[in-house]
Amino acid sequence: MYALSLSFPKRLMFFNKLIASVSSKKKKAAFLLLFFLSSSFCHLFGQLNMQQLGYMNIPSIKGAKLNDIWGYVDGMGNEYAIVGLYNGVVIVDVTDPANPVEVFFESGSNSSWRDIKTWGTYAYVTTEAKDGLLIIDLSTLPGNTNLNTSLYIGPSGNRWRSAHNLFIDENGVCYIFGANRDNGGCIMLDLTQNPMNPTELGTYETYYIHDGVVRGDTLYAAHIQDGICTVVDVSDKQNPSILGVFNTPGLFSHNIWMSDDGDYVYTTDEISGGYLGEFNISDLSDINETDRIQSNPGSGSAPHNAHFINDFIVTSYYRDGVVVHDVSDKGNMVLVGEFDTSPLLSGEGFNGCWGVYPWLPSGNIIASDVDGGLYILSCTYERGAYLHGTVTDITNGNPINNARIEIINSTVSENSRLTGEYKTGIAVPGTYDIAYSHPTYIADTLFGVTLTAGNITIQHAQLQPKTPTTLHVHVEDMTTNLPIPNALVQLVNYQGDWTLTTDASGNASVAVFYEDFTDIYAGKWGYITYCDYQALTGSPVNLTIQLQEGYYDDFHFDFGWTTGGSAPAGNWERAEPIGINFNSNPITPSNDIPNDCGTKCYVTGNSETSPGSDDVDIGDVILESPVFDLSGYNFPQLSFYRWWANVGGNGSPNDSLQIFVDNGITTVRILLATAQDTNQGKWKLEVFDLAQHIALTSTMKLIVKTADWQTFGGHIVEAGIDVFKITESAVGLQEQHKISVKLYPQPSDGNFYLSGVPSGYYLMTIVDLTGRICFSSHLSINSPSVNFNLSLAAGAYILTLKNEERATVIGEKLIIRR
Repeated sequence: MYALSLSFPKRLMFFNKLIASVSSKKKKAAFLLLFFLSSSFCHLFGQLNMQQLGYMNIPSIKGAKLNDIWGYVDGMGNEYAIVGLYNGVVIVDVTDPANPVEVFFESGSNSSWRDIKTWGTYAYVTTEAKDGLLIIDLSTLPGNTNLNTSLYIGPSGNRWRSAHNLFIDENGVCYIFGANRDNGGCIMLDLTQNPMNPTELGTYETYYIHDGVVRGDTLYAAHIQDGICTVVDVSDKQNPSILGVFNTPGLFSHNIWMSDDGDYVYTTDEISGGYLGEFNISDLSDINETDRIQSNPGSGSAPHNAHFINDFIVTSYYRDGVVVHDVSDKGNMVLVGEFDTSPLLSGEGFNGCWGVYPWLPSGNIIASDVDGGLYILSCTYERGAYLHGTVTDITNGNPINNARIEIINSTVSENSRLTGEYKTGIAVPGTYDIAYSHPTYIADTLFGVTLTAGNITIQHAQLQPKTPTTLHVHVEDMTTNLPIPNALVQLVNYQGDWTLTTDASGNASVAVFYEDFTDIYAGKWGYITYCDYQALTGSPVNLTIQLQEGYYDDFHFDFGWTTGGSAPAGNWERAEPIGINFNSNPITPSNDIPNDCGTKCYVTGNSETSPGSDDVDIGDVILESPVFDLSGYNFPQLSFYRWWANVGGNGSPNDSLQIFVDNGITTVRILLATAQDTNQGKWKLEVFDLAQHIALTSTMKLIVKTADWQTFGGHIVEAGIDVFKITESAVGLQEQHKISVKLYPQPSDGNFYLSGVPSGYYLMTIVDLTGRICFSSHLSINSPSVNFNLSLAAGAYILTLKNEERATVIGEKLIIRR
């Protein structure tokens, strides 16, 4: 898995090409390889230089999910994990990692957020529930575990009862962040006089603060809503002053931590595909980003909290788990450790590893997983093997900006800077081949480069410029070979992104083009969208694309669907969906349907902030297709995937998703989904025999409507549509269902049979219940019973088998048990 850097659609095309390109004698071996590789995409498990020493299943013990975590050491050297829960806070003795023991629990109001810090022999806990600041006296540990507690809610007349986070500096000043008072900035409390009943010293309210750290009267604050971080002088608690401001890579600044020398800070952006950022702040008037890195590029995983220890950054990285980067080579962060606390989860989502604490005297790391529990881990903290150099033009010595440097047989890649310089590295020392590429240069590979741990290897590269050429595209009808005017063509590679429209002769061109591997998309309403990934070569490059007639839209292109309705918020938009959870359950998709072209669908209120912030409110939202002509069809099958969620709010959710077909004369509802729909929160395939519902005309439309009718937007309402398709079948659905295709046994151990499938060519796809593709391949079936043995993890999947006409032969749940 880690050797592949292709995007998911590209990987799928790659595998399909792999099967198609090998000889018949080799197809069986290639097919088995595809089984292995496809199933490995679903569940990744990262473990590098880290081991599990202990575990406690707190969710099952306490009946609640986890949030943040902190550590504590008592006077006898015993080590503890202080863990925030949705329903309180629990203290666990982790001195013997293999045998963690709960020693204390304090219940609280339900909340997804609890954050903990310690000072002296006291723990301080914030929550976004209305519980105030919980203070726990830890001084009687380990002998007496009946710990005293108190609640602090601010001075009389200026109360606050909830806060997002806190930090306590070396002087005993507690900084409360995101409280429900003023702007939600920072409230400063003195703990030194009475740790169980602090005294307010002052505030900093210029921005809302989500998280922050303080050292030596300097506050480093992350302002998530503003996308910035500030450095603030808080020596005068009554009059803080801003010393510096900078943007983080994803403009969604969640967390910040400083290096021991104070010259650098490290930030996280809590978004899908977010970066860990490194900034040189030695000159606060000229703060510079020196590096950014993702733990698992291309996966969409989001980082949460990063912490500095001995020139390493230890980060809780949601679905990637605990991730360790070596940051001793400034400007070159290198991933050197990882432990996935949720191996069955990957990609986008905000469950998984919430918090991590790396400073226990034993060197052990404690981590909290939202659904998994408490993990006690060891880490060897290995230094990376660093690679530096420059990439230049061999003809004139000029630096090449944005050249791609890849360490082959790894996931490590980096781009050169304006000066042609690059810095990168790898966790495992050894001898590697290094590939250098750029869209306008001929790629080159340097073989046998030795990289050693803790050392910098210098490797320069010179590239030969490519000769530019012209690209000509011709789009024609697959059946008639007649040109298709006004077809849309998109070409995407490392050199650029072109969207073209064909002329009356079906032609379009790019005047300056460099030979390269390219994503190719082409489509028009009334044709099936085409997509491929191939090398475009020649002088000039001549590309002919044939489109098959038919009504199909996976929304990669804009074919003219219209939106409307009375709701002031949450309208339909054609976009790459951003996943949002409500009570840890998905209410908007985090991806479109796999195995189509591109990554877009139609989705309501596509916001990445929080549930209910951009959902459908106070009215309806309507999506209408372009007109399609079914007057010449006999048995047209309409199919599409739909998404629907109706949760939360005031009272029981009572809204609906309705889908209609209109023939220009009458309108017929073909689908109604309500809050009782068991398919909420996931993509569901729907198939309809249109002739059974409405008279077929030349002016047909599909209409999708959803609404929240509460006067003030009482419930969360979200919906999505993808892969609209109409196919002509030899018989209607009722006749098709007479074809006795069976999937058995159910459940299976991954070894199962399909029987009753007519001979022919098929596309078989297996997705998990989140819509993530786990297996896909084109099959040639010539026997009445076909056996498959897939190495999929235990769980529920949807198996779909489609024939050459894209009609679904079988779509059924597949249960695998191990």
